[in-house]
Amino acid sequence: MTFMTATPRECGIVEIDTNGVMVDYFEKVDDPPSNLANAAVFIFEPEIHEILNKLESARDFCADVVPKLRGKLNTFHNKQYHRDIGSPESYRIACKDFEQWTQNASL
Repeated sequence: MTFMTATPRECGIVEIDTNGVMVDYFEKVDDPPSNLANAAVFIFEPEIHEILNKLESARDFCADVVPKLRGKLNTFHNKQYHRDIGSPESYRIACKDFEQWTQNASL
């Protein structure tokens, strides 16, 4: 799953082709090519185990595995609310967003 991020330097950035297939991947780089981010939500076929078994040194899924799946990952773009909460500031923003959403939902 992908989403648009306001902080692309803090995310894995995905480049896709016209069919939505991931063709390149940049994990938290200083000069990201876009703000189309990896939401780190995956659905895999059982064959993923064959790939994972060949990557014994992989420690971080997004940094070590996802780049090896270029041309093999179909993407789904989430146009709804999605926020990476991997930093304290991003988590605070998510809490504030949730509070505003619950206040508006109760009206």
